[in-house]
Amino acid sequence: MKQYSLSLLEKVSNEIQIIDLEEDDIYNKCVKTISLIESTFNELKAYISEYSFTDEAEEIQFFKEIKPQIFSKLIYYSSIYKFEMNRPTASDIVQKTYIHKQLGKLKDFFDSNIDFYRYYRAGKTDFDRYYFLRGKQGIHLNLDSFYLERDPLFTTGYDFKVARILANDKLIIYLNTELAKLEHVLNTPIETFNLPKAKETWTDSKVALIELIYAIHTSGSINHGKSDIKKLTAYFEQVFNIELGDVYRTYLEIRGRKGSRVQYLDELRKKLIARMDEADSL
Repeated sequence: MKQYSLSLLEKVSNEIQIIDLEEDDIYNKCVKTISLIESTFNELKAYISEYSFTDEAEEIQFFKEIKPQIFSKLIYYSSIYKFEMNRPTASDIVQKTYIHKQLGKLKDFFDSNIDFYRYYRAGKTDFDRYYFLRGKQGIHLNLDSFYLERDPLFTTGYDFKVARILANDKLIIYLNTELAKLEHVLNTPIETFNLPKAKETWTDSKVALIELIYAIHTSGSINHGKSDIKKLTAYFEQVFNIELGDVYRTYLEIRGRKGSRVQYLDELRKKLIARMDEADSL
């Protein structure tokens, strides 16, 4: 069960990353991603509905750790789609008010579930049998209305809450990023660069270039480290004839990689050393 579920999670995560990098329009990105996750979620649901857990520990692990990881992605992208669809096309002040209102709703969820937040964040297991085993609703706790629509074979009282916690963590980052754009980026004019007449075209992946930009920015190699990410990104986009979209969100995905988080830089180092070694052998 664990191997199957984690394989499914890895597959959907990789496909989401592809959509995120290839689709710049936020609405199309959300629609494609939600469709992908719903299909994956239904596949997982069908599998678990026919599966017999070996013991309570395995069932708890699935509903506490595995299912929420996939479900949280569905909640996250659905929330972004709803947020963007209802986002006012008005002044910066009106948009800031709208974003603060959404952040307030996330805080309300936190406040109304503070006890469970503390339990989950602390890594406690005392009540796992009541929270994450099916048919264990004897304890009186604050359940969401979503719980009333549950499939008893695929839902416990609290796997949804864990998914909401994971989704809300990402939503807070997304909303604060949008807020920062309004407060800082939108009011900052982009510099006009003296660029070569003939542009070169970047032919590797967007995420590779973003990884390179962040590495250069971190090293302080340009303008003695005084050039910010926004300006560097705009420059590279013009030089290499490419649109990189939301580089900060891609950077967050790079940070979240398993194994090597700087895959492109590692590959550059490997290839350059190989070239030098080859030249030495001539």
